[in-house]
Amino acid sequence: MKKIITILCLVFLVGISNSQTGRSGKPVITISPFEYNTRGDNYPSAVSQNGKQLYYTTESGSQQVVSFTDMKNSRWQSPDEIESAVNSGKQNGSATLTPDGQFMVFASYKHDVSSLGRTDLYSSRKVNGKWQEIQNLGPSINTEYFDSQPTITSDGNTLYFISDRPNGQGGTDIYVSKKVNGNWQRAELVQNVNTANDEATPFICSDNTTLYFASNRIGTMGGFDIYTSRLKAGLFTKPENIGEPINSPSDEYAYIALPNSPIAYFSSDRTGGNGSLDIYKAEPNPEMPNAVVTMKGVVRNANTNDPLGATVIITDLKTRKKVADMRSDDITGEYFVTLTAGRSYSVTASKEGYVFYSERIDVPMEEKGREVEKDIFLAPIANDAETRLLVFFDTDKADLKDESLSDLDRTSDFLKDNSGIKVRIEGHTDDVGDDNYNLQLSQRRAESVKSYLVNQGIDTKRITVQGFGETKPKLKGTTDEVRAQNRRVEMKIVK
Repeated sequence: MKKIITILCLVFLVGISNSQTGRSGKPVITISPFEYNTRGDNYPSAVSQNGKQLYYTTESGSQQVVSFTDMKNSRWQSPDEIESAVNSGKQNGSATLTPDGQFMVFASYKHDVSSLGRTDLYSSRKVNGKWQEIQNLGPSINTEYFDSQPTITSDGNTLYFISDRPNGQGGTDIYVSKKVNGNWQRAELVQNVNTANDEATPFICSDNTTLYFASNRIGTMGGFDIYTSRLKAGLFTKPENIGEPINSPSDEYAYIALPNSPIAYFSSDRTGGNGSLDIYKAEPNPEMPNAVVTMKGVVRNANTNDPLGATVIITDLKTRKKVADMRSDDITGEYFVTLTAGRSYSVTASKEGYVFYSERIDVPMEEKGREVEKDIFLAPIANDAETRLLVFFDTDKADLKDESLSDLDRTSDFLKDNSGIKVRIEGHTDDVGDDNYNLQLSQRRAESVKSYLVNQGIDTKRITVQGFGETKPKLKGTTDEVRAQNRRVEMKIVK
């Protein structure tokens, strides 16, 4: 049986160091061993993108298992094996996680859950701090052959993995499957990257564009080398060898990059290690992926401040299509999402029994990467509970812009799911302009929101409207930022 090589998704954010430069003027790449290498094979696996927990595969006797270690005081702590059915197969590993750390895909040989072949891919969800709900990914992904080494995009909707099934290009090849309406589609061979030799350990970066993988194709420095390719117009570019000192006369696998950081990790059996394959850190990364915007925080009960496990939906405001479906942690309430450039998003947290909350995040095409920290507070459904609606109007107008419709559809769904409540739509303006004109404008905007909801099937008797003009500012001040916060439409529960 082929070894289950894992993918390391170390994605905590690290500042750029002042690297020395060589004679060529290029930064000198420093290679250093990872602190938990052992005499057995150590395969880098995954870290949820809040950087607080590392998953990796290690040998326990004759069995490979998925283990983890927590980051505390800037150091990884003593590792433990995952105490769940994830490790109930004869061999287990290759864990990859979505950025929120709540959804895992892993490989297992002869798992207790029914298998379709030698090694299959499985999914698991984190529920109340434990990995549960293990499912075989099914015949769209798995075959009777070797299916392993998964890596998942930051939106959780595209899965890359390797397989030695027939009709490939030879050896092990990289395949891809996309999730449509919650279902994985039949996997297809990735074009432009596979050869008659072996491709292994693919890793798709947080930009969902940059792909790293290992291959023993003709022209390597020795055994398996690391290659990189980028997705352009739906196809990957011609792979390029990442070069020295990452590659060597030994075998290199599982190269991964941290978002917005010069740090990368990979595995190698080069001379000087502790065992067979060891994990190494490379800094700076010679093939940086595109920068992304990261958004993180804690979802909390607005009344008690207690953390909440909630659904976190990311929507493209222009197309109204759901980009990603994530979760905050059931115990800590922490959430983490990544957003690629060139879009405007709504990030919405919701939980049964609570009023949803949405936040708009704009990521321009020229975005160079930044981190947004924002705690989200959900109000329990009760009288006077309220939330700001993401609705947008042109200056001095009350016609809803298209970017408003995704949040209004969410509002409609909320009212349908909670048919016993009545709400008031409240319009507010900033302090620019005539007081009376602003009062009328806020009223007309609130009425536009009601009209849309009624057209979506909400009983008109359940919705009242009121415009307040500039009389109830959310913040005091006259800056553009303050006025933007004061221009708003809110939904308040009145019964």
